[in-house]
Formats: sequence, structure tokens, C-alpha cells
Amino acid sequence: MTSRSYESTSSRRSGKERMTDEDVYQYALRVSYLAFLLTPKVPEASNGIEGPRNTESNRDSFHASRLTGAISSSIYSVTDLFRDPSGSRGAKFPDKLFKVLDLKMQNIAMGKDPQFNDQYTRRVIAIFWGEMKSTERMSSRDASAAAWRQIRDDRKIEGLILLFVRTATQVLRKDTTLSGDGWKHELDAQTSHFVLILRDCLRNVSHVPPEITARVEGYVTRLAEGMQSPTPSSINHAAAGTSDPTRTATMSQATVEDMPLIIALGKLFDKSKKDLHSDLNTIRQVSTEKAALNDLKTCLKNINADMPFPGRRDDFDTEDAYHRWRTQETAHLSQLMLAMIRTNPELARSMPSDSSSSYPQYQRPTSTFMPNGSELGQMVGSSSNNGDVVTSDDEIEVGHNFTYIPPNPKKAYKRLVELCIEHDLEAMVHLPEDQEVSLTILSHQHLDLLNECALRWRITHPYRVTCFLDVVRYKYERDEVPIDCIPEGLQMVDKAMHDLPSEFWSRFDMDYVSTVYGGLFNVFLGALYEALEDITKLKPEKISPYVQVLDIVQLSGLVGRYKADIDARLNDLADRVRVQAVHQYTDKNYELMSTSDPNRALPLLQLTDHLEKQAKLLDKRFPKPILGRLDLVSLALESQIPLFLTDLGDMRVPLLEGSTKKPPEVPLADIFALYRRTKTLLSMHAAFCPNSPIDYDLGGFFEPYVLQFLVNTDLQTAQWVHTAISVDKFEAEGEEGHSSSIVDLFLNLKSPIDFLFDLNWPDQYQDARFFTVLSKASDDQPRFNLTSKLIDDTPDQYCRTVEDLFMDEMFPRQPGEEKQPKQYAFIEKARQTIAGEKKVEPFNFTPSSCVKLNNIEAVRSLLDKLYARIDVDSISRILEEHSPPPSDDPRTSKQRFLFTVKVVQAEGLVPQDSSSTKLDSFVTLSDEKGVRLAKSRTIYETLNPRWDETFDISVEASLWVMASVRDRAIIGKHDTVGRGYIFLDPKRFGDYLAHDVWLDLDTAGRILLRVSMEGEKDDPQFFFGRAFRSLKRAEGDMIRVIIDKVAPLLRHYISQATLAALVKSTAVGYDYNKAFAGVTGFYRSAIGADKADSLIPLSHQEKVKARPQGLTDEEIESALTPLSKRSYQNDRHGEDMEGDAGYH
Repeated sequence: MTSRSYESTSSRRSGKERMTDEDVYQYALRVSYLAFLLTPKVPEASNGIEGPRNTESNRDSFHASRLTGAISSSIYSVTDLFRDPSGSRGAKFPDKLFKVLDLKMQNIAMGKDPQFNDQYTRRVIAIFWGEMKSTERMSSRDASAAAWRQIRDDRKIEGLILLFVRTATQVLRKDTTLSGDGWKHELDAQTSHFVLILRDCLRNVSHVPPEITARVEGYVTRLAEGMQSPTPSSINHAAAGTSDPTRTATMSQATVEDMPLIIALGKLFDKSKKDLHSDLNTIRQVSTEKAALNDLKTCLKNINADMPFPGRRDDFDTEDAYHRWRTQETAHLSQLMLAMIRTNPELARSMPSDSSSSYPQYQRPTSTFMPNGSELGQMVGSSSNNGDVVTSDDEIEVGHNFTYIPPNPKKAYKRLVELCIEHDLEAMVHLPEDQEVSLTILSHQHLDLLNECALRWRITHPYRVTCFLDVVRYKYERDEVPIDCIPEGLQMVDKAMHDLPSEFWSRFDMDYVSTVYGGLFNVFLGALYEALEDITKLKPEKISPYVQVLDIVQLSGLVGRYKADIDARLNDLADRVRVQAVHQYTDKNYELMSTSDPNRALPLLQLTDHLEKQAKLLDKRFPKPILGRLDLVSLALESQIPLFLTDLGDMRVPLLEGSTKKPPEVPLADIFALYRRTKTLLSMHAAFCPNSPIDYDLGGFFEPYVLQFLVNTDLQTAQWVHTAISVDKFEAEGEEGHSSSIVDLFLNLKSPIDFLFDLNWPDQYQDARFFTVLSKASDDQPRFNLTSKLIDDTPDQYCRTVEDLFMDEMFPRQPGEEKQPKQYAFIEKARQTIAGEKKVEPFNFTPSSCVKLNNIEAVRSLLDKLYARIDVDSISRILEEHSPPPSDDPRTSKQRFLFTVKVVQAEGLVPQDSSSTKLDSFVTLSDEKGVRLAKSRTIYETLNPRWDETFDISVEASLWVMASVRDRAIIGKHDTVGRGYIFLDPKRFGDYLAHDVWLDLDTAGRILLRVSMEGEKDDPQFFFGRAFRSLKRAEGDMIRVIIDKVAPLLRHYISQATLAALVKSTAVGYDYNKAFAGVTGFYRSAIGADKADSLIPLSHQEKVKARPQGLTDEEIESALTPLSKRSYQNDRHGEDMEGDAGYH
């Protein structure tokens, strides 16, 4: 079969026809054989240049024979040879070449590579390798480092070769053994060796751009020819159009063993050597270099004719993209053609002398290995002059008439990639354990085969990398390749897009890569879907490979056309996570709720603990959303928290009933622990699910338990007071002068206050209500609040108890007195009356009585600290801002008013018993129903008593109050001296000012009441104020009792009769000096010996005023002088000194 008849048969094949494995094998065999034909044949070591030289004698003869062919006088210069024809935007060699080249040069420098083991090569390579390694640590300002950094950034093969030439020049020039121009010839040899090293390294790197491979092959050919110093006879053979006898003999004697690509192809298709020999003999006549040249010419003509293969304008989106591809494709085809002519000069006969006019100028850029001047034209011209037949370009037909290119090149290439991957994966399985595995899937032999086929079949680099990724993808779906192969394919596509932006890709390549990326995204979304089967056991390392691939695919932007499908799949993933979270919750809830524990809060506590731990674990394992959209923590909480709140609502009644039983089945401590856990879950939901807010009334659910806690606290206040006082010895502790009961009591008060603060209640207004006063709900059931019960009642209970103890000490009973009958008090009163005026004796105050008085003052001080601790002013402001509007319901809209009634004094009282001249009077206040509202202290033996006591009366409406003055009786009922009535009307006293009201008694005399009113406020300020007033009143009562005990002694020793008796002078006026001396004597005899220490423990603020020594006579005189003058003036005016003393 001739070349033309085969082309005719091939032209009948449809481009869409499915390629069989046999078809792929036949075309790959032709390409493999062509690669052998075009490989430069290296001469023997004694005559050739490309092979290494082993002896110094050979080196000397070698230099002597090549002096005329040195680079300095050769056809071309080094700079012109290694000039990048494509400019700065040309193809770049793979980044992995540096790693492979590093290992190759290391072996050469260490003498481990037998192919390059002469001393010059080892020395030059060692220095160049050392520069490459050292520049990684050099400063960026170093020139060598800057050059290497430029090479690593640009990755141009020409720049790397020129950098080697510079290093080799510096090394060889300094070699003294190379005399004259010997270093130039050695430079020529070392450059050739380095290009061979680069070619070997590129063959060990996957997916090298065909343009790079073609350039390196051209450099190898050019250097080999330039160094062979051709003889005139060989030139004449080429000019005459006859083949070189040496080359022809070599080709005819070649066997399959000399063709590594054909051997690799035979293993790939399971062909024996016999089959390979047979197939090779079949294609020898068709698969010629001339046929390959005609294929290249056909491609050029197809481009000019805008044919589908290898490409046309409709294949690109923009004119710039098409022009770029056309320029590079025609340049590459021209380079391949000229490289073939350089390898086999007789092919020049098929190039017409005017062929330069057959193609546009831009289609034939200057080749890196094209002869200078008109060498090619001279060769062609000489053949024409000899009259040989020249094959004209007109014989090349437009269309798919190819010898080496299959009808469907892309399908054939894809099938070849499949077979190569399958074969290499199977080979990896049977490798020994101690043998190193290749860094890539494909072996070096298969990479060379694929590179040659892609070069001859005109497969674009974008399609090559996409095809590799596509094959790996569907083989991964079939579990034929590991997942580690996917990132390698993605990396190659990403690098291809970096070298050639996607806007310059053809439409087919872009559609193909988008489809492959979309398929990858779909496959790994499915894998991720299966991995999310149990989120409780999910770990990052299980899904990280899937997520890594999905992130790369998503960030590429190539799956934008599938956005709707991707969104739907991602929603499916989110739904799966939600379903898994619901199943996990229901299973755990069923497990915990199936227990028979009566404490129904315990399963809920365990459930909240489980939810919180799982959420924190997921957040720790997956701190960022998967693919930027799947937040596992958010999805889990979004599904589980509403379910938990629903279950919590279902347990409202059992929890409330269990907490109110006696004894409680559900401790309040567990309830409040559940509150804190629930609050934590809600805060986590708000943080992780901001777009799915939950409107849950947490305060409304747990408010009854807070009120229950306050009720229990109120029930304990009396016990707190009793316990604190029962263990108190009323001995001064510390500098403040109070006793231990104050400390114990306020520690108890502080505990519930801290508890409310620790709750950190979510509702600010409701939290303020917990710190306010007693109020009533719509059903008239009292709701207890901490401030009203603790701040108002507890100090009041303590003060009343302490005051009672104080009164017992001020008015002690004799032993056995409480057992005497009532007649005993009457007989004692009669005995005192018959005996006349009783003897005045001083009252001995005990230290405990004074400590009790200090305790009242300490309560006021500690209450002030509680005021600041609670921040009462802020609470009142919150209540004022958020208080609900007044209700129209009369049962709930009643306003309470607080009347402050001060019983000041009475005058003109008349005893009901004619035998009495004085009264021991006290006052009671009663309401309309006769219920006592208040009772004053007793003022003894006066008809004009002064009480100065204040009482608070809280009312909801106007109220009549009866003020009854009564005479204390020792035996029987107290006599009523008189009654007066006052109407407490909010309208009358609505000005909130103090009003003095004199009430005429129904018998004789009158009583003065000082009345003021304020609206009873439902805030802590009001109750703190009332507590302060109550403490002040108690303190005033106790001080008055002390004054009452001291007053009789003072009246007795400072009376006019006493002073006159002490003076004993006939003078008209008093001798005050003697009087004071006498009073001092009586005073000391009354109170006993002089004592330096006071019986009343002073507070810390007052101790600085106390004197450490006793009073002197002069000090006593200066203190009593004003009092004596006052007594003398009262005596002269005839006033009742006794009544006046009672007032004071």
C-alpha cells in the first residue's frame, strides 16, 4: 500500500467514528517508529561528539580535529541558538523539572552516572549544581540569586541553558590545561551534554508542553550537527538529494530492540517482539519521514483553509485567542518541519525553492535551530539546479489526509492515556516493597510515548491535562485509582491555566474541562454525602481529601454553569446533616427519658450536656464551614435546639409539680442548673445560627422557680435572725463595736442576692422586678420579691428582736417576779405610795446593751453597702422605663399610699383616777376596724409627755385612724386618757409635705401628730428608704430609753434644792465653785470609783474623740455650768423643772 492510497483510505474514516484499541495501536506504532527515525544518531566515542569521552588522549585528538568547528567560528552563536521564539508568553517547562534536574546533577557530580563521568563534565555540572542549591539561601540582592529567581519565575528552557553556558564559560576559562581556544571547544561539548541532560530530565517529567519538547530536540540536533564538522562529501550528498550511506545503513540495520518507544508500546498492547517486527515491517514503507513532513504541511494548509483540524476561527471565542493559537501553531509546525530537514537533509527536496512565498510571513517565525543566512535556500537551490524532481506543495490536499494522525486524534489520545494509566497502576501493585514508587502515575516510557503522540497528533496542552484528569476521575469512580491521583491532575490543569489563561483556550477545551470539573464536583459531593452518615463520629481526616478537591474545583470558577445543580446538591448535604442531627437527638432523648428517676430535670440536664459537648466537639473539628457553606455546628444546632425546647415545654408541668412537693422530687438546684444550660444552648444557637433566630421566652419558663426560691428565702429570714441572735454573745468585735450577729445576718442576705446576679437573667425588666418590692398579681396572689422581703422585713425583724432584748436589759425583772400573782404588783405599788417619794438610784448600763445599740448602727451601714451592690438607682430607672401601662382592671390598678405619722407630744392631759397626779402614758393608732396599727413607747410621770416616734401606715384608700392616749397600769387594763381621730386622705395630703395636726381628745387635752404622705412605689428605692427609717426609729427609741434612765439622776442632782444644800451660804447668789465641787462628789459617789474605760463601746469613727484618762474637776465644771444656769433660770421663772426634764 502506497502512502497516497493509505491516505485515501484514512480520509474515508469519519471523525466521529469510535477508535478501537487496534486503531490506537497502529497510529501509536507509526509515531513511535517516526520518533526513532528522527532521533539523532550519536557517533562512536572515538569520532562522535555527543557521547562522553573517557581518556585524555581521546580528548586531545578531539580538540585538534574540531578547531575549525568551534562555536566562535561556527554557523551560529550561542545566544542566537538559544533565543526563545515565543517571547515572554511562551510555553514554560514544568516546575517539577527542578527537582528531577537536581537529582540528576547530584548523581553526575558524585560520579554515579556512567553516561557523564569525564572530569570536565563532572566539574562543570558540580559547580552549576552548587550554584543552584546555594542561591536558595542567598540574599535577594546577589546577582546569581536574582538570575536563578528569574529562571524559577519564568521557567524558560532557553534561559536555563544560557545560565549554564555562563557558568561553564567561567569555569573553563580558568582551566590552564585548555590552551588557546581549547576552552571554547570544551564549552561546545559541555553545552551539548547539558542539553542532553535536560532532554533526559524532561522525559521523566509528566505533561511537558510539546513546544518545549520540540525545542529541546531541535537544540540536540543542531548541536550534534554543528559539532560533527561535516565533510564536503556529506554536504554534496545532501545537496544532491541522496541519502547519507552511513545513516541509511544504520536505519536498515535497526531492530525493535533499538526502539524503546516501540518496546513500551508492545508491552502496553500485549504484543510480542515477533508481532512488533511484523507490524513494523508492514508500516515501514508508509511511515516515512516524508509522510510525516506531508502531515505537517497538511496541517498548515488546513489552517490557511480554515478547516476543522487542527483548528479554525469558530473554535475560539475571541479573535485574539484565535490569532494567538494560529501564530503559535504555525510557528510550531514550521519548527518541526525544519527540525526534520536538519535531521534528514534529503527532505529538503520536498521543499520548493519558492516555498517561502507559500505561507504568510507570520506563519514562519525564526526557528531556534534554523540555519542563518540562506543555508536552507542554498540546499534547495542546488537540488533544483541538478534537475531533480521537486515535490510541489500543490500536491498536498486540504482535509484529513494524514499518515500519522488518526481520524479522531483526541479520542485516540484519550484511549492511549487510559491504557497507559491502567498498565502503570497494575505494575505498581507488583512492585517489590523496597523499591521506590514513581512520583507520578505514569512511567517515564509512557510519558515519552504520550508526548510523541500528542506532538504528532496536534493535541493541545489544555486538552492533554484535562484528558488525564478525566481518565483519573472516572477510574476513581470505579475504585481503580486512589484519591491521591485527583489532586495531581487538578494541579496540572491549574498550572496549564496559569501558563495559558483560559480566555485563550478553545471552546472545546473549555467545555471539556468544565464538564470534567463538574463531574468531579458531583463525584466528591456524593462521597461527602456518604461520609456524613454519622456526624458524631465524623473526623476531619475522613473528609479532608474530598473537601480539598471540592475546594479546588469550586475556586477554579469552571463550574459556574452548574451553579443551580451545585446549590441543589449542597442543599441536599445540608438536609442530610440536619436529618442526622435529628436522629442523633431523638435516639439520645429516648435513651435518657426511659429512666424511672422521679427527678425529671435530670434527663434534661444530661441531654443539654450532651448537646453542648457535641457542638463544641464539632466546632473544634470543623472550625470553618465545609466548602464555605456547610457549617456542621450550625446545621446540628439549628435542628436539635428547637427539638430540645419543645421537649422542655412538654416537661413544664411535671417539673413544676415535682419542685413543689414535700419533699421536692425536683430540687431547685437542678432547675437552675437546667436554666443555665438552656441559656448556654440558646446563646450557642444565636452565635452559630444568626439567620434562624429562636423566639423563646426563657424567663417566662423559669420565672415561677425564681419566685419559689424567693418564697423559700422569705421563710428562712426569721430563722436567719433567730440563729444569728441565738449564738451572739453581744460582745464587741473589731473596731466597729458591733457583734457577730450582724456579720452572720448579712452573709445570709448576701447569698440570695449573689444568686440572682449569677442567674444573669435575660429579661432586664424582669430581672429588675426580682429586686423590687412585694406586689400582687391579677389573681391577688402575692408575689414575693427579694428586696421587699429581705431588705424590708429582715432588718426590721432583727431590729425588733434586738430592741426587745435591749428593753429587757433596760427594764429588768427581779428573780421570781414573773411568778408573782397580780396582787403582788398592786401591793408593791401601795407600799411605794405609803413610803413616799422613792429614792433616786443610778442605773448601771451593761456593755451588751451598748453593743446592741451599735448593732443597729451597723445594720444601717451594711444596708447602705447592699444598696450600692444591687445598684438600686439603675434598677429603679429600668422599672420606670419598662414598666407596663396602668391596667384598667380596678383589682390590679389600685395604688397604695404610704402615710408617715409622727406622734410628737400631748399636753393638758387629765388623769382619770383622782388619786393620781401624773400619768405613765403611751399612744396607740388603730384603723376603723379596731386593728392596732402602731404603738408608742411609754413616757412616765408627766401630764405633758413627748414621744417623738414615727410610724408608717400603708393604705390603698382613705382611712380613719384613731389616736388613743392610755395610762399604763401595773395591774389590770390600761386606762384610756382620751381619744382623737384623723382622716388619712390621699387628696388632703397629696402635696407630699409634712402637716402638723392637733387632735382634741374627747376628754381633755390634745395630741400633736405630724403627717406626711408619699405614693408607695414598687421599686427598691422605696423599700430601702423605709428600711433606713425603721432603723433610724429603732435607734432613736433605744437612745431615748438611755436618756430616760439617766434623766432622773440628773434631775435629782442638779435640782435647786440640791444646789442650795450644797452651797450652804447666806449669800443671795450661788457659790458655783462650791456647788460644782459638791456635785462632783455626789456624782462620783453615785457611779462608784473613777474608771478610765467607757462602758459603751464606741464606733471606729467616734473613738478618736474619746479621752484616755478620766475627767478632771475643771472639765466637769465647764460641762455643768450651762446646765446650772439653765436650772437657775427655770427656778426663777417658776417653771416646772420636772416636766421640763421629762421633755428632754
